[in-house]
Amino acid sequence: MDKYIIELIKKLKSRNRNDLANLLVGCKSGIEETNQYGPYLNKLSSFVIYAPKENYGKLQKISKNDTDTIFQFVLEFYPKSEDLEIGFLNFRPLPNEKDQYENQELANSWLRRARIKLDEGSSLVFKCNYAEAVSSFQECIELSLKAISLLLLDKYQKEHKFDEKEFKEVLSNIPNSLKNLEFHKLYLYSKFWGNFYTVAKYGLEELGIGAEKLLGKDEAELAQKHADRCYFKANQLKIYLEDPW
Repeated sequence: MDKYIIELIKKLKSRNRNDLANLLVGCKSGIEETNQYGPYLNKLSSFVIYAPKENYGKLQKISKNDTDTIFQFVLEFYPKSEDLEIGFLNFRPLPNEKDQYENQELANSWLRRARIKLDEGSSLVFKCNYAEAVSSFQECIELSLKAISLLLLDKYQKEHKFDEKEFKEVLSNIPNSLKNLEFHKLYLYSKFWGNFYTVAKYGLEELGIGAEKLLGKDEAELAQKHADRCYFKANQLKIYLEDPW
């Protein structure tokens, strides 16, 4: 779901319209220009809600009053201007619904693996295997961020590190209710610990220094703290998208 659908769900819930709010779970939104003109002599646009097959059928049958209720909330997001004027609300089937369902399942799988890596790293710290612990925590951070990207954008970075442009798109889609979690810090953790991906596994081969001589308790405990934050925030996002508040 994108941030506009999430805000619609929240507004409907605030009016005790959980029935309509539930129909928007899993939906996405978009803007389409029409051939009709508004008072500013610019073309009117349509706010489109793309819904999964089951909910699309139900949305097609809601009353005009219910449609108007959703539309009035949409207009709060897009006040009339010379640049854009929303004149219509349309419901459409969600394209590539199967792919999006598979992306959701993959994101959930990565979060389960991130939890496993977090627990694995914690166990390795307890055993004083610090380099191996850092490696596990780095994987936890990477999996958590990939899951966040997939949940919000239906795509993910296939490399071990995000670049700023890619993560800016992630940040622009963080729901307002979760902005206090400071997702922007996760980019720093990913960028920092991504540099340790090969070091934690192989050490500095050119210098002939093994990973166990480079990464000790301090490094492992810092990596643990950052990995825990990444997993927690990724999991909070997953929970929120399943039931926005």
